[in-house]
Amino acid sequence: MNNRTKLWLALTMVGIIGGLVGIVLTELLHFVQHHAYGYALDGGHQSFREGVEAAAPLRRFYALLSCGVAAGGGWWLLKRYGKPLVGIKASLAKPLAGLPFAATVGHALLQIVTVGLGSPLGREVAPREMTAAFASLWVRRLGLDEDGARLLIACASGAGLAAVYNVPLAATLFILETMLSVWTRQAVTAALFCSVLATAVSRMGLGDMQQYSVGLQIDRPLLWWSAAAGPLLGAAAVLFQRTTGPFPFLARGDRRIMAVAVLSFALIGLMSVWFPAILGNGKAGNQLVFGGLIGWQDSLQLAVLKWLAVLLALAAGAYGGLITPSMMLGGTLSFASAALWNAFLPAMPSESAAVVGAAVFLGVSLKMPLTAVVFVLELTRAPVALLMPLCLCLTGAVAAAGRLEKAIK
Repeated sequence: MNNRTKLWLALTMVGIIGGLVGIVLTELLHFVQHHAYGYALDGGHQSFREGVEAAAPLRRFYALLSCGVAAGGGWWLLKRYGKPLVGIKASLAKPLAGLPFAATVGHALLQIVTVGLGSPLGREVAPREMTAAFASLWVRRLGLDEDGARLLIACASGAGLAAVYNVPLAATLFILETMLSVWTRQAVTAALFCSVLATAVSRMGLGDMQQYSVGLQIDRPLLWWSAAAGPLLGAAAVLFQRTTGPFPFLARGDRRIMAVAVLSFALIGLMSVWFPAILGNGKAGNQLVFGGLIGWQDSLQLAVLKWLAVLLALAAGAYGGLITPSMMLGGTLSFASAALWNAFLPAMPSESAAVVGAAVFLGVSLKMPLTAVVFVLELTRAPVALLMPLCLCLTGAVAAAGRLEKAIK
């Protein structure tokens, strides 16, 4: 079997595994959420936001306390007794070394459990890492060369993302823009193949799920707001990057991190007594502002408290993604700013501004502007007409972020 045949066999297996991983981890997430907050246990349909809001405040607090115990104790045990974890970006530098399989799978499961219990971090890193761990097994089994191994692990990471969010094109761009930073014909073909295959497999178990149902109005005032809001969102995204950088203060192998984790998540639990929408990866907050279900004051409060909750979770040593939390921060800040705009200038739809702001904040804060635009379009299935305000706002945000980062250095 030649190297090309080996590579495409491995890509096929990784696409299938990515879809299966997406199904398993999504079902595990829902199982933990339903039992932690006591909703939809009879098989009925209810969103996490609705279930958390209906749960007793004390139950929310205890769920977050449990999350602190799981996060602090779980990652301390993993650091103490497991093999050293290897991030996906680090593994791409030495792809033949791969990822430690058992430690990575345990790490991914722990992320899903903590997010299910209410951790304010994202769930997308877990399926990416678990799929990449399986890809590492294929690297060794088939004896791929370094370039093939790098492409396989990068595509595995995107396949996991595609499977859990049902976003094949955004996952393709994520592989090319963020993981590989190359756009060769082989890389584009492999990334698209893996992402589409993983999405197709995940749909067999999860259905063709649409993450957010939105009814958007796109008009000229929205374009004006997008042009004005771009630099402000870019600056806010840089500030978010800077605030998350120092955490955690303690190494995860330090025993004291367990006490810090319990305390940090207890504080998040206290905040959730009054603001349950800060819990989970950020989807709850996005649903509120994308649907115009709250006022601008509540939106601004959610932005501040979600930001604080993310910092507390990172300080506790918890792992997780920042994709949906970043979207929530951008969406809530934009929704609030749209109310201020509408008080003095030609009115435009606050819900549409929230969707634009979510994509822009995500693109700047995680340095993946192209992926962010397509990601939000696929999540919301918004009309293509939204591309104009998205690109206009993103242009100002990226330019402002670049200038601010240079000034800070």
